[in-house]
Amino acid sequence: MPSSSGTRRLQRITAHVHGTDGEPLWVQLMDATARPAPRFGGCRCTAEKWKFVCTCYPCLEHSGREADFEWTPELVSPPKLETLLATAATARASTPSVSLSPQPTAGKAMPRTHPSLPELSTVESGGVKRLASPDGSILGPMSPAAHQRFGGIATFCRLPTVTEIVAAKPSTRAKLEVRGLRLKEEITGRLTVRAGSVKSEGPETKFEVGKDDGFMYLELTGEDGQPTGVAKIGLWSFPMGTWARRSEALLSPSNEENIVAHVTFEVRLDRILGKDFVDIAVLGVPFDSGCSFRPGARFGAESIRANSRLIRPYLIAGQQRPLLERQVIDAGDVACTPFGVDKAMSQIYEDCKAKLEFARRLVVMGGDHTLSYPAIKAVAEKFGPVVLIHFDSHLDTFPPMYDQDVWHGSPFRKCWEENLLAKDGSTHIGIRASTYSPQDFHDSDAMGIATLTADDVHENGVEACLDVVRKRYLKSNGAPVYLSIDIDVLDPSVAPGTGTPEFGGLLAHQLLHFIRGFQGMPIVGADLVEVAPAYDHAGITAMAGANIILEELALINSCMDTDGFA
Repeated sequence: MPSSSGTRRLQRITAHVHGTDGEPLWVQLMDATARPAPRFGGCRCTAEKWKFVCTCYPCLEHSGREADFEWTPELVSPPKLETLLATAATARASTPSVSLSPQPTAGKAMPRTHPSLPELSTVESGGVKRLASPDGSILGPMSPAAHQRFGGIATFCRLPTVTEIVAAKPSTRAKLEVRGLRLKEEITGRLTVRAGSVKSEGPETKFEVGKDDGFMYLELTGEDGQPTGVAKIGLWSFPMGTWARRSEALLSPSNEENIVAHVTFEVRLDRILGKDFVDIAVLGVPFDSGCSFRPGARFGAESIRANSRLIRPYLIAGQQRPLLERQVIDAGDVACTPFGVDKAMSQIYEDCKAKLEFARRLVVMGGDHTLSYPAIKAVAEKFGPVVLIHFDSHLDTFPPMYDQDVWHGSPFRKCWEENLLAKDGSTHIGIRASTYSPQDFHDSDAMGIATLTADDVHENGVEACLDVVRKRYLKSNGAPVYLSIDIDVLDPSVAPGTGTPEFGGLLAHQLLHFIRGFQGMPIVGADLVEVAPAYDHAGITAMAGANIILEELALINSCMDTDGFA
């Protein structure tokens, strides 16, 4: 049996739960300190303790929440209702009217009356319907009418690949490579390879072949200089774009049924697409092994492509169709290793260089900012040292970290060390938050790169900063321009999906204003980097990246014919 004190405690708990006289103890305690509230209609309120849960008008009025009252004509007196209706009518009368007449867009002519935008055509390429220029010479995005909006999109803005363009515009030249050429038998003689009018001797050789060069000849020549064995191989039998091992029999010129010897070799045939095969190549670089904080940017290009599906052909601000006025292709991704930064830099450089052999301009999407170094290296080799216009929250001219001189904080230091940048005229824009040392700014300034911080943009405005960038460019005496945009130049509220976010960045309209303000500058290359979808929300960072790339394409489109660079 519980003690007397235990019994009293149980009774107290029972009274608290079940109450006495049919009313719980906690209700009695609350009623003891509350004053009665007036009744209204069928309200069951008996004390002020209910004023924050009851929705009757007296309780709402008592707690200052009259606006929450859901009235009905039966509960509100006619004078009160008339007052409410009169107040609403007065509010409607004071609201300014909105004209439904169409107004010019940003002071320009309405897009539908623009004289330089004829109707597009639709063509079928490889079984896929695509929008095309009026004469069908430029293949554009897949037609939205023929492609599900939320279907899987493999290319940026549903653009064609180089394979589709090759099918539409066949190449008449190719590069033939032969290596590892050797005889199986121990026979004295000299082995040569001939294609067209070119003859070469040795285990490795390269030829350029045309549409009239249908065969490759292997010849074994004796000591007297006369051929003792010949093999004639059709070029159409070689695989395209890959190495293949072959074994051929050398036949006697006087008796083709007599096999003199056997020869083994590896062969590869690659199309030569020509210098200006396409206008702009968009290239993905799935690399983030150079990042110092949060990884994941290797998936940026894939995410940008997926979030570009809503982009339409006509760009309102520029009144142009950048994807249909130039032949723009999605050139796929660079096959770069994630296990070695130096090896990856070499692979990215070689791929960018290869794309610039058949594309007039290059736009790269990353990937971390390390990739700007090999991309600029390829661009500078074609056009000469470039003026850098760099949007970022960090300088990216930092010294080596952990004894690694190539990382995403040092691409522009590497460019400066290798004389890839013009002597003067470059500018950083959007720098903010914190850095390692004040010396970082002195180093960047010594490289000929001025700095506009995010505070400079916020306090002085975009136009004033654009004027600084333009005046800086004039110091370069007309050098080509490379535009590099790190998505973290935007404030994290606008673009959270990045590896090194910094508070207090640019807003979307400010960055767009900047990019459009560079019209007239000779932009020969551009990139958009550091989109890391693992930290994104609802794809807003990748969508921002896709639209920024579209703006870069529009900027390049507007200056390609007048910038003086082939």
